[in-house]
Amino acid sequence: MVANSADMISSKEHIAREFPLVKPYEIGERRRLIDKIPENYVLLKMIVAGICGSDVLYFKGYKEKWKLEKRLPICLLHEGVAEVVETKGETSVKPGDKVVIMPLTACGECIACKMKLGENLCLNPKFLASTCDGLARTLLIYPASKVIPIPEKFDLRIAVLTEPLSAVLNAIEVSNLSGNEKIAIIGDGTIGYLLASTLSRFFKVQREDLHVIGVVEEKLSIFEDIAEVINVHKEHEKLRELKNRLDIVFEAVGGKAHEKTIDQALDLLRPAGKLVILGIPGEEKTPIRVQKIVSKSLIVKGSFWSRMDHFKKALNLLKDKEFQKMMKRTISGKSFKIREPHDLENALRYADSEAGAASSFPGRILVYLNEA
Repeated sequence: MVANSADMISSKEHIAREFPLVKPYEIGERRRLIDKIPENYVLLKMIVAGICGSDVLYFKGYKEKWKLEKRLPICLLHEGVAEVVETKGETSVKPGDKVVIMPLTACGECIACKMKLGENLCLNPKFLASTCDGLARTLLIYPASKVIPIPEKFDLRIAVLTEPLSAVLNAIEVSNLSGNEKIAIIGDGTIGYLLASTLSRFFKVQREDLHVIGVVEEKLSIFEDIAEVINVHKEHEKLRELKNRLDIVFEAVGGKAHEKTIDQALDLLRPAGKLVILGIPGEEKTPIRVQKIVSKSLIVKGSFWSRMDHFKKALNLLKDKEFQKMMKRTISGKSFKIREPHDLENALRYADSEAGAASSFPGRILVYLNEA
């Protein structure tokens, strides 16, 4: 961090430990001196962060070659909760406050920003663990306007879900849901569960109108009271019965499965139906059967990141007691304390939904920093 003004000086020096991805499958360590805080920024001590599928894609090198060459080494993780250590200037938080971190800062200059399309559509954004260092570090300086205080005694594990829930709210907004649709969610992971839970609890989508399509029985089991579940490996007839019948399909898988899941979604949609894609692709291009889109006049929309208003709404929804009970299902019983680089490597390997242990068990993998 570059800072020349004397009034930026912190009350004391701090040494941050950072755990950047150096190359695929290898986490390193570096130390950074923090002795200055810019105006209207805060010094944060990381507490806990969630591992997103995009973190795993970077860790495995499943990104375009140019991104890896340009961005590595980079600290991963963008879903997190921290404690405010110090503040400088105008802030809505104070030392000791626990906060959730909004990972996106728009450039303010591109065409999307000038058209006020929303910060999630910025063409030159700063996004933690993507275009700049993420939360895999013990301390960081961050804009005060991008952190939101958490109520006292709030379960910090649930607060970590604010960021992925905000992305879900954006996807629901993109779908232009009217309330009478038959819906499918392809994906039995955390995003799929957050989508299904939100649609059930707050949009009152009935169980018979909500279908979740996945491949792992243990993961699908947590959806059973709010949605009709279909295991694509075992229940081929149930899947065929839905062909050409659904109004909206949310694709929430991504990665190397994209070709299959998008093709599946196109089959399930009725004519003039809508596909909303949340899943992030890997390094490869995804072949799509355009004829299916054209012949059924389908609407295909992407849903990317989220805005600050989604973020604030997500945190408010998480205050709902019944919703909190639902959210506890999607927090893994397995967590990791990050003391050394190999601890984060182990966590990312475990969280790999293709090859890691988490491929068979539901729940967001949480990592704890700043623990001895």
